[in-house]
Amino acid sequence: MTAIEQIYAIVKSLPQNQAREILTFAEFIRAKYLNANQSTDTVDSLTSWQELVYSLAGAWADDFPTLEEIRTESGEDILRESF
Repeated sequence: MTAIEQIYAIVKSLPQNQAREILTFAEFIRAKYLNANQSTDTVDSLTSWQELVYSLAGAWADDFPTLEEIRTESGEDILRESF
């Protein structure tokens, strides 16, 4: 069984959302090696905007404070929208 056949067998058994993750990863790997063969100085030409967004999606989720945390730090103890 080839690597392609093994990957296909695994992906067939996954739920749709997990299969999409595999697809996104495969597209990233393909772009990585296609772009490695090109000589260029700009980031925009190395990675498409869509690939960059997908690769960073959720990466900083834990670093950003919530609205409630921001309001707590500024001394606001209740949500203004609740009035």
